[in-house]
Amino acid sequence: MMELLTDEIEGFHKSISKLEALSKNFKDLEIQAETSSVEYNVKGFLKEQKKAMMMYNEKITEVKQGLKSARITPNWLATSFCIVISIQVLSMCYFGYHFIQFEDSFKAAFIKGQKESNESARRYFEDHPIIYEDYKKWTKKKDSVPNQM
Repeated sequence: MMELLTDEIEGFHKSISKLEALSKNFKDLEIQAETSSVEYNVKGFLKEQKKAMMMYNEKITEVKQGLKSARITPNWLATSFCIVISIQVLSMCYFGYHFIQFEDSFKAAFIKGQKESNESARRYFEDHPIIYEDYKKWTKKKDSVPNQM
């Protein structure tokens, strides 16, 4: 066992010697920090990021302009709605005018018929004076009797 233990201690000393030699090499080794490649990559990334932001801002501006000019209803629907309303207003005016003209023509026809009947009655009474005298008596009698309702 002693031999085994001595072999192990000897192996341990050899490993320590190797480590000391390697540590001397590392102490003599100087590492210089070089950041040029990192700076180049960061600058490239920032350029790409700036381009992406510019494109994003352009797209946002386009969307805002699109929203400002957007409508709820399409142009053809608004146009057809205006045309339909115009046709309805014109037809109402047309029928209203003809209704008024019909009323006026009805009144004119009534007045014409009244004049013709009066003229016909006057001619009849001129042709039959005895009937006219009886008519005058009847109207006086009618006017003198009070209304008994």
